[in-house]
Amino acid sequence: MKRVLEWVCGVLLALVMAFWCVTATADLALSAGLYGTPGTYKVESCYDTNPSGKNSSYDCDGDFTPEGGTAPDAEYVELSDTGHDYPDGTEFDARQGIEPDTVQRAGFWGVVGELWQVAVGVTVLAVLGYQAIKPRGQAARREDHRREPSRRRRMADRVGYAVLVAVPVGILSWIAMLAEPTP
Repeated sequence: MKRVLEWVCGVLLALVMAFWCVTATADLALSAGLYGTPGTYKVESCYDTNPSGKNSSYDCDGDFTPEGGTAPDAEYVELSDTGHDYPDGTEFDARQGIEPDTVQRAGFWGVVGELWQVAVGVTVLAVLGYQAIKPRGQAARREDHRREPSRRRRMADRVGYAVLVAVPVGILSWIAMLAEPTP
């Protein structure tokens, strides 16, 4: 029963992480300029959505103007959970996705802001994959007496290497995001 519960919880966590990873990857691609409409986002105001005052989470109101557009072309867009309390009137490069209300900061800082999320998703998925693939019980004990690791063990180790790459990438991008200068 315990093993079935572990598998059910693992599958549910994997589905949530896969959804988060795909969404973050789409946002990363938008920030990197792989698709979408380039333009400028001008902040009207930002406000803290966390009433406790701890762990501030900022939403910003402003206008997105497509590249080459003028003030009448600007669209009102609310940016959720920006991570920064941008001063009123701040402008930065942005890209608008397929949906008009999807706007991401473009360039290096936009990519850094999304990269840590992709790294977390990949890390969790790799750990879950490693747990699902690695030999268990009697198979693991038989493997301990062999000279060569089994194909299953080699595959689990390869999946585990993704963790060794994703964790430092996630940590470094998160630190860089915290060090981001406010435009």
